[in-house]
Amino acid sequence: MIEFKDKKEKEILVHYASEFGNKEIIKIIESGVSSEEEVAQLAKFYWKIVDKTIEDKDLGYYLEKIYTTLHIHCGNNGYSDTWDNQIP
Repeated sequence: MIEFKDKKEKEILVHYASEFGNKEIIKIIESGVSSEEEVAQLAKFYWKIVDKTIEDKDLGYYLEKIYTTLHIHCGNNGYSDTWDNQIP
């Protein structure tokens, strides 16, 4: 399970997963990562949100928090390199 420090982080991720029609990401958000493939999916999803919301200054603060949360979660599960390799 991904531990979010702020419930708004999870709300944003679920919102965009729903908007993009990505049910797999919703499962990952709920249960956490368990493979390199899931980490890659999660990272690509995160960067897709960043690309889509680049002009939204209000979301920037939360995107930084989300990045930190996801990076720590992936690292704690042994997938730090996989996460880092997905950074554009």
